[in-house]
Amino acid sequence: MSTPTDHGRPGSAPEVAPPVQNAPSPSHAERCRTLAQRARTATLCTLARDPAGYPYGSLVTVAVDAHGRPLLLLSALAEHTGNLKVRVEASLLVAEPAEGRADPLALGRMTLIGPCRPLEGAEAAAARTTFLATHPRASYYVDFTDFSFYRLDPVSIRYVGGFGRMSWVEADEYAAAEPDPLAADAARILEHMNTDHADAVLAYAKALAEIKDATGATMTSVDRYGFELDVITPAGPKVARLPFDAPVSTSDEVRKAMVALVREARGRST
Repeated sequence: MSTPTDHGRPGSAPEVAPPVQNAPSPSHAERCRTLAQRARTATLCTLARDPAGYPYGSLVTVAVDAHGRPLLLLSALAEHTGNLKVRVEASLLVAEPAEGRADPLALGRMTLIGPCRPLEGAEAAAARTTFLATHPRASYYVDFTDFSFYRLDPVSIRYVGGFGRMSWVEADEYAAAEPDPLAADAARILEHMNTDHADAVLAYAKALAEIKDATGATMTSVDRYGFELDVITPAGPKVARLPFDAPVSTSDEVRKAMVALVREARGRST
């Protein structure tokens, strides 16, 4: 995996607080697998037949198999299906759900690049089971004779996790990575912490991230390893990441970890 590229930060961009020692975070491959696991729709880009050679983008529904490979249920009548019958080269853009966040360019997204081919026999049957588990309403048309299952086999993945966080992810790293176990509950956890425990979130920023002049803080993401904060200070915004003592995998484990960190933060401030 290549080294992430930083755009450089103009004076108005949030300052990154000094990293907390031993604050692990998900790898870009793990972040990509999490995006894939949560995806329900995506933008499929194929090579157009007319006008020939131009990228043709279309909205599709998507599910992923156990290796993170996108599964698509495509109609023979669709333009993108006709394109794939001539050229299998394709890409699929998957974006993090906005969930109330104001700036879409601050959200995570990835583009999976690779051949997209129809599946047959046992592979098609397995894709049908996986796809219907993700899109139960597709049972209405899944067996129409003009619909077939396709799979995009990634050869490379471009990940962008917001401003200054981006890299190319190797296909084997992506296949071996695991989705974050908190992904389905993350939005609820963030809302709960920011709405019901704003004082604790501010204490994390002041005592644990050591941003002593913080006047406000918002928890913006949470994963198995820790969480990230947007912090307001008189000098301008800052961002910070804080770790859990050990990786967590359930909401209850997150709650216990957050309580322990509140006690630590308040102990440091006395």
